[in-house]
Amino acid sequence: MSNKIKSGKDVIDEFFAEILNVEGVDQKTVEKLVELYGENKLTDSKIQNALDELKQEALNPKKEQDNGED
Repeated sequence: MSNKIKSGKDVIDEFFAEILNVEGVDQKTVEKLVELYGENKLTDSKIQNALDELKQEALNPKKEQDNGED
């Protein structure tokens, strides 16, 4: 074990790097959060908007498929 003290950013970077490996989490939600974090857009409003989009996709899967067929 290293005696090096990690910065808050290091801890958060490590968290987002490993969160995809956690069992039992919704993959799409985690991917969206990781994406927002990577773009430095992890804000309350961006998270809420992303979760609303994922919810709509889940409720209307046919609409998502139709978008690719235009």
